[in-house]
Formats: sequence, structure tokens, C-alpha cells
Amino acid sequence: MPDDLLLKLTEAPWYHGQITRLEEIPPSEAALTEVSLHPALQTYLDQKEITLYRHQREVIEAVRAGNDVIITTPAASGKTLAFNLPIFEGLIADPKANALYLYPLKALANDQLQKLLELEHSTGIHLAPSTYDGDTPGSRRGRIKQTARIILTNPHALHYYLPWHYQWERFFTNLRYIVIDEAHRYRGVFGTNVALLLWRLSRILSHYEVSPQVILSSASIANPVLFARDLTGREVISVSEDSSAHGTRQVLFWDALTDPHRSISTQAAQLVAFLTAFGIQTLCFTGSRAMAEVVARTARELGAKRVLSYRAGYLPQERRRIEAGLRDGQIDGVVSTNALEVGIDIGSLDAVILVGFPGSLLSAWQQAGRAGRGSAPSLVVFMPYEDPLDQYLLRHPDYFLGKERERIVLRTENPRLKVGHLACAAAELPLKAEEVSEGEEKLLDELVQNRLLAKTSHGYIYRGAKRAHAVVSLDDIACQVIKLMCEGHLLETMDRLRACRDAYPGAVLLHRGESYVVERLDLEEGIAQARQEDVSTITRKAYALPRLRSSPHGKHSKGHQSQGEEDECA
Repeated sequence: MPDDLLLKLTEAPWYHGQITRLEEIPPSEAALTEVSLHPALQTYLDQKEITLYRHQREVIEAVRAGNDVIITTPAASGKTLAFNLPIFEGLIADPKANALYLYPLKALANDQLQKLLELEHSTGIHLAPSTYDGDTPGSRRGRIKQTARIILTNPHALHYYLPWHYQWERFFTNLRYIVIDEAHRYRGVFGTNVALLLWRLSRILSHYEVSPQVILSSASIANPVLFARDLTGREVISVSEDSSAHGTRQVLFWDALTDPHRSISTQAAQLVAFLTAFGIQTLCFTGSRAMAEVVARTARELGAKRVLSYRAGYLPQERRRIEAGLRDGQIDGVVSTNALEVGIDIGSLDAVILVGFPGSLLSAWQQAGRAGRGSAPSLVVFMPYEDPLDQYLLRHPDYFLGKERERIVLRTENPRLKVGHLACAAAELPLKAEEVSEGEEKLLDELVQNRLLAKTSHGYIYRGAKRAHAVVSLDDIACQVIKLMCEGHLLETMDRLRACRDAYPGAVLLHRGESYVVERLDLEEGIAQARQEDVSTITRKAYALPRLRSSPHGKHSKGHQSQGEEDECA
């Protein structure tokens, strides 16, 4: 932040000494290099005036050598290009070869698809990249399975499609690369479930006698090799030294408690309005959907007319318009949940405001990394809540700024989670005794005793009344989608738990700055009916659904699915 702008901020009538510290992270210069590429790919780089970084060359050479790789350089360091180039080279060299790209979110898969389509068009290399998930029209699914050489999907979708692997024989038999992007998102229970899902995928690929290279892309973490081994079961080469250019980054610590008369959301809105008024394109992260809506609306009331909210639940076309508006400069600022933390292309931003600590330093610096692309300077504002962890980081900024990275540890031996995946594996292919450990044999015996598996001469097979994949949930929540409707128009979507908490009859919620009162919630129909009404408050209540169990003994709220259909909720 220029000194004159900082002075204007401290002279603002709503400023009451909230800035407790201002640190500056010095810039770094790029370490550029050259690498010999396929002529079509080199022409693409020349047209885009792209010179590769040293770490990108390391990834290219490692993939060319047939190694599994994990790249953990920071945001905006060119990780995607680093693995796309050698994969395209491999698919050019082998006209039958295919690649599977796995993303944690549909929105990210759709965003990355556009980059692949651009690369395909610019190089003239026909690979028919396509997304395949619950949003894919049925009319396109058969063609994608038979013609696409690059398929982008998410773990939830892959989980439901693995029982139908015989429909994917053409793709799986020639699968040469698996890309696991934003791999750091796979931690906790979800991460363990994804690791077990990848184990099931590996079984199926062994059935088709293939063992693709695995390429992981992640935020900076302390244990990339161990994490990759836990997630994929593979030994990988780590590329972690960042050689891209970075401009000066200022980190401002803001104590909202200094002003007891204004809430943290009001102060965040005032700061957004202040920065955007001086042409500083700003992204503000909040911890909830409701706060994202409130901060954006308040910022507009303060004169920042081109500030919008962004969050999960918005319709895809709404999100695409906001992303495009950020890229082309038509939008001055966005207030978002962590939906924009992942690498969706929103161009180069000037400032990021973190309202509250997002739970980990890894997430905090992923969010901060959305500003200051290339050598441009950037500003990061940390505005903590009043809870002890946030306040500790405010009082100990050196810890927040430190270079120490977090470790991600997966507990793949968790029997509660593993039992469900063993049942799914047996439903996909007979599960042989040599494939499981002594501890897993005990779990299989329990499944046999509960009449969910049967032991045959070919191995354990699934015999439950319900589809195993409909019972096991990767994130332990129901996947039912509730539609919020107003006068026949679809406003947004939400999961069942959020609908029960935020969209019960009489609830008031915000959407794109407008307030809506919920009149009816029908969980069977999957509809929440609302009317638009100017209301000065929003509501929220605690609501607990019966806990879903990630094992074949539990019940799934979606109920029985037809045995002949792929699940549409992924």
C-alpha cells in the first residue's frame, strides 16, 4: 500500500487505530529457463510470450522420465502449465493414450477445461477434453466415454462411476496419466476417503493391466512426499522450490476489536469500499455465506457499486460472470467464501482481505496468494475474529508470517471409513484375500456376518440390498441438492444440511444483496420456496441431521438408486 494511501486510510473517520502491524515481504525475481518441446507446444508458448520457470522444467523432465511427481509451489507459479505440457506431449506421441484430471470442485474442473480447450485449439491437437460429472447431460455421456482423451471429474463423481468401469474400458485401458490437482484439499475425513477411493481406482486399473503416472499439484506443504504416498500409495518426486517472480507483498494486521461500535463485517465492508475507491481490485474472504452477502451489500451501500458476493450455491452461469468480471476489470471487488480459494482463474488482483483465520496457514496463504500475480505488488489484510486462535495470530504475527509449512497426515487405516470402501471395492470387482491386510480381513469377516459380502471362490463379492456406493459418502454428508425458488425462478442450490439450517420456513437469507423470506421447505421434493422482501435482518438456527455412517451398516437419506443408473449428485 503506498504511503499516501496508508495515510488516507488512517485519516478516515471510521479508522480507530485498528492497524497493529504492517510487514513487507520483499519481491523475488524469476529463474527462467528453456526446454525443448513439441513444435506445436512451443508455438503456443511463443504466441503467449511465455518463458518457462526452472521448476516447470523440473516437472516436465520428471514426467518425461516416467516418474510420479508432486509439485507444491505457491499460487500463480504456473503449476497447471507445468504438467499440461508433458501430458500433451505424451498424448501426441501415443494417439491412444488418455489422461484423467481429478479436481475437488466442479467449478474448478470447468475452469480448467477452458484452459485445456484453449491449448487444444492453439496447438491443433485434437484431444476432445471434457468434464464428466453429475451436470453432464445424458446425451453427451456416451460420446465422451468413447472419444474424449482427457476427462475432468471430481472424487464424488468418480466414486459413483467406478462400479460401471466396464463402460469405461476404452478410456481405462489406455489411461497413461492421472492428475490430482489442488491435492491439499484432500485432508481430514474427506482426504482419507479420497485416498481409499484412489486405492479402489488402482485396483480397477490393474484389472485393465495399466499403471498410469500420477501427478499431484498442491499448495506448499511440509511433507509432500509422505502426503502423496498416503494419498496415492505411490512414491513420488517432489518439486517445491518456487522460481517464479513475485512482487512486493505487504501484510497488514487489523484488530477489529479496537472499534467496539462497528462489527467486523462493517469494518471489512468499509475497507473494501476504501480500497476499491482508489482502484485497488480487492478480494475479501469471509467464513460464511451469510457474511459474504452482508459485507458485499454493506460495501455497495458505502458507495462501492461494483462489488459483488460470490459463494457456493450460486448458479454456474452467475459464478462465470463474476469470474469474467474480475478478469476483465468490470468488477472492482468480490466478497467470497473459500469458494475462490482454489485456482479458478480470476486474473490479477491487487489486494486480499482475510476476515477471520480460515483454519490453517495453508488455506490462509492460498487465499492471500490470489493477489499479486507476477511481479505486481499486492496487499494482504488479516482481520481476525475475537476467538482465541485468531487473537493469538494477531498477537504473534511472526507465526502467521513464518515460512514453516503445515503437514497433512491421512489416517488411511481408519476402520470406520475403510469398511465402506471394502464393500464398494467388492461391488466393483471380486476382492481377493491377497489384496487385503490381516486387519482388513477382520473387517471383511464382519461384512460377511452382516450379509453384506459373500465369500466365493473368486473372492469377496457384494450382496447388500442397497448399492454400496449410495450408502458410502466421501464427506459423510448427504448429497441431496435443495433448490431455492422464487416466483418460478431458481435462485441458488444448497445441500440438505444447509437448507435445514438456513432455509427453514420463516428464515430470512440474502442472495446477491437481496433479502428473501422462506415460505416453505420440502425436503422430499428438494425445494425451498421463498419470496423477495426487504428485511433488515437475516436468520440462522442450529439444526442437526441424523449422523450418516460411512459404512454399509448406515442409512443414506437419498434412498435406493436404480441399479442401472449413474448417480447424478456428484
